Amino acid sequence: MVKYAELTNQNPWWKYGKGYQRFDKEMTELTNQIIKVERKPLEPQQGEMSIIRGCRQIGKTTYLKQLISKLIDQEKNPDAIMYLSVDRLIKTRRELRNAIAEFMRRNMDTEQVYILLDEITALKDWNQELKTMSDSGATQKAKILVTGSSGAALRNTGEQLPGRGLEGNEYYIKPLTFREFITNTIDFFIAHSDAGELTEALKRLNTILPTAIINNNDDIPQIVKTCEKTLPFQEELMYLFNHYLKSGGFPVSINSYLEPLASKKPPLIDQSVAENFVRITLGALSDYGKNETTARQLLDEILTKYGTMFSFTSLSDEVNHVTTGDYLDYLEKSFILHIHYAIDLNKKKPKYKGRKKVYFQDPFIYYSIKSWLTGMSINDTITETLDNEILLSEIIEGIVTSNLVINSEEPYMREKNTFNWFYYDNSGREIDNIIKIKDDYDAIEVKYRNNVTLKDATKTQGLRQTIVLSKDDFITSDDACVIPVSIYLSLLERSLKNL
Repeated sequence: MVKYAELTNQNPWWKYGKGYQRFDKEMTELTNQIIKVERKPLEPQQGEMSIIRGCRQIGKTTYLKQLISKLIDQEKNPDAIMYLSVDRLIKTRRELRNAIAEFMRRNMDTEQVYILLDEITALKDWNQELKTMSDSGATQKAKILVTGSSGAALRNTGEQLPGRGLEGNEYYIKPLTFREFITNTIDFFIAHSDAGELTEALKRLNTILPTAIINNNDDIPQIVKTCEKTLPFQEELMYLFNHYLKSGGFPVSINSYLEPLASKKPPLIDQSVAENFVRITLGALSDYGKNETTARQLLDEILTKYGTMFSFTSLSDEVNHVTTGDYLDYLEKSFILHIHYAIDLNKKKPKYKGRKKVYFQDPFIYYSIKSWLTGMSINDTITETLDNEILLSEIIEGIVTSNLVINSEEPYMREKNTFNWFYYDNSGREIDNIIKIKDDYDAIEVKYRNNVTLKDATKTQGLRQTIVLSKDDFITSDDACVIPVSIYLSLLERSLKNL
């Protein structure tokens, strides 16, 4: 049984009120970070439950602690806010039930309470407990927010809670897109740049970017008009993009990477950051009955085939394991990788049995996994990867795909396989991304090299328009354009359901 003293240790605001931050691990770490990532605010609705899904180490716990801090700053009663780290404290459904019941009893006369359950998927059948409490009316006055790293567990159990306030209340926390990397780090680069020209340009860019936004459904004239606002800052955006390529979009990797720069040292990611991510990821694999040796073989093959087309059958042959599809599905739903399916533009249907591509959700994941598999340090891994033109292009293809998905996805009704695919045909033509816009289809392909022209756009029937993302070329026409990838991604906002 969970003791009240244990609950108090996880909820220091019950004891210290607004001064709790000095005694809270996540808030203390946040205070010491040079980049304090800002995400969209979320206010759960009373009597309903909201779910946040996201990869481990992405900052879900910190997000909950920031929410608590804001609630207390808004003069909410600290005693009416309960946080539970389920994976650390709760072992059984009974313990969860008793902890919530005790909290509700102590707030019997309070009109509104907040219940924040972190890593809820660590508890088997957690949904049944919340269902029982919801049906009994015990949580009517509660605003409930739960997080989890296993997308499969959250989704499968969440589907068993219809009519209990979950509809429309699912959200993602994902690695920062390039646009968000800029908005969260630009003040740091301004403060620590020795080049006056760069500093002034970044200050000006910082005033323009908030109103310069594109979306997947924009037509080329709209996109070109918006891109022209930031075109004068192409050199500065490339400077920032090169940093993003190395740090990735995890708050922990960004902070580790930029911290030396604050002391005028070369930016580097501390090896312990990569090691911690891999250890936690592997630990989660074993928790869900996955074999580490099989996962290692599978990830090694993914790196070998990274960014190229292959079939699950060929991957299974290499790994020599009949459950390859199951492992890939788990890794995707845990936000480690992204399975990119092809589309048949004639039939307007995905080729689920055709060849596929696999990308990691973020460059930091790629570097960490590769470092673990090869034994190289993460910084040597980054250097070796980005010095290889082919691997560099594939890393950027993965970034583009992830950023495009984050721009449009909404759990649970608009997930990536409903609007984003790649294209190939028997003649060897290939397009990195096909985006469905209502009844139309747009092509977005990466040609990260010099001297890209409109002739590099892959032509095929069934496309509304084609966008080619180059290294530095900018060319436009009515139904096709070439845009530097750093400019395009700097303008791509994330969807409403991505925090």
